[in-house]
Amino acid sequence: VVPVQSAVQRRALDQSSRYADLSLDEEELIKNGKHLLVAYIMKPKAGYDYLATAAHFAAESSTGTNVNVCTTDDFTKSVDALVYYIDPDNEEMKIAYPTLLFDRNITDGRAMMCSVLTLSIGNNQGMGDVEYGKIYDIYFPPAYLRLFDGPNCNVVDMWRILNRGMSNGGLIVGTIIKPKLGLQPKPFGEACYAFWQGGDFIKNDEPQGNQVFCQMNECIPEVVKAMRAAIKETGSSKLFSANITADDPNEMIARGKYVLSQFGPLGENCAFLVDGYVAGGTAITVARRNFPSQFLHYHRAGHGAITSPQTQRGYTAFVHTKISRVIGASGIHTGTMSFGKMEGDASDKNIAFMLQDDEADGPYYHQEWEGMKQTTPIISGGMNALRLPAFFENLGHSNVILTAGGGSFGHKDGPKPGAISCRQGEESWKEWKAGKFGDVSLSDGIIEFAKTHEELKGAFLTFQKDADQIYPGWKEKLGYTGESSVQAATFDWAKKAAAASFVGSSVAPAQKESSVARRALDQSSRYADLSLDEEELIKNGKHLLV
Repeated sequence: VVPVQSAVQRRALDQSSRYADLSLDEEELIKNGKHLLVAYIMKPKAGYDYLATAAHFAAESSTGTNVNVCTTDDFTKSVDALVYYIDPDNEEMKIAYPTLLFDRNITDGRAMMCSVLTLSIGNNQGMGDVEYGKIYDIYFPPAYLRLFDGPNCNVVDMWRILNRGMSNGGLIVGTIIKPKLGLQPKPFGEACYAFWQGGDFIKNDEPQGNQVFCQMNECIPEVVKAMRAAIKETGSSKLFSANITADDPNEMIARGKYVLSQFGPLGENCAFLVDGYVAGGTAITVARRNFPSQFLHYHRAGHGAITSPQTQRGYTAFVHTKISRVIGASGIHTGTMSFGKMEGDASDKNIAFMLQDDEADGPYYHQEWEGMKQTTPIISGGMNALRLPAFFENLGHSNVILTAGGGSFGHKDGPKPGAISCRQGEESWKEWKAGKFGDVSLSDGIIEFAKTHEELKGAFLTFQKDADQIYPGWKEKLGYTGESSVQAATFDWAKKAAAASFVGSSVAPAQKESSVARRALDQSSRYADLSLDEEELIKNGKHLLV
């Protein structure tokens, strides 16, 4: 037993006399505008005092370490991060970071988000006296906020391209080309053409880029050809989001320049997708600064590793999306607020408010955006026409971008009716909201609309599990007496449409509900092979093993 060591260790960690000041007033801190404020949920490890641990957390996140050092002077102390609020019972901690702490560009003096994150969510994530610490809100003071790029383009630019005016242009009906990997260039272009017959916007799925079987210099020309044909035939403009994500900024720039060279005069119809979580904020800034005229599409694949409610470190989805607006994302995926297949909650609508409004309340802080352009919520993950009306009702508007993969390509009649059904999902909600169907429930209003709109009715027949859950009694009300499930259309890539050598479709035979549902969920017959030998896989050298 060495009690002296324990005492020394705990004294070294207790820096509350320097890195905590619970007399500080939050309103005054905000009024003075010299601090970035961060709200955490933090729990010390057993046996550690809450305030002492919080102070150590602030020290490690700013100017200190676990001992006093001889090089500290008065100026150093003037930029200490300070704990200004704790609630040990609820594990709440708030820290004020002087904005002088954060790194600035040598080229233009602008702020950089990597510096904010290095301090606020850096080394403190691995501290020995902290059980966990997670950011739940962050406040940017006005003068410091203005040092960030913010968005240059957003949904308003999409509305303009689609000839919808500059305000309240409504839903952008989009999709993700499925399968996410495995299509070669020509089938990829055919899938784009098929969807654009009824929809507005197509995005690369986040892993699609320049695979050897679908190289960008072969695939992008097929996309451009499909877009030109669809615009000519429908009379409506179309949009595409090309993935330019790469490890090397020079590769990102090269991809962006190549894509624009192929789109030519349709360049403004092309957005650039960046996998912002896995590639980092640097990749977002590379795209924002090198291609300021393009819609910057932030995909957040991987974010759940730290934002999920199941994780106790990192930061929340709310914080992640708020940061995306600060660094210049035009749009970011926000999930479906519990109305789709991804993890989320109806209260996630506050994420949309923080992205789109000029001022909004977060869990802990009110943020004023100083006129910074909005970032548009992109909703995806199990959405279809039947799920959209309740989503819009929860959010209060439909000024978002939809990317429905299964909701479009899974429709029984194919992607064109699938896209149209999603648009009708918005139209039916608007008509119900306007009282066109009288004093009826939302679900009854949507069913009434479907009676005279075949594409939306087709969504009921296709997504019957959703229909049963959201629209009780829909079969009787729509007079449906057919099979209990209708399988989605299949596509014969060899069959050409007359206009531009693109896709045709046919309805596959119907299957029983339980059989279809289980096949849809159990994909082990295709995506699992337990007879494979690991040594042979390694020997063959064609697989990355995880």
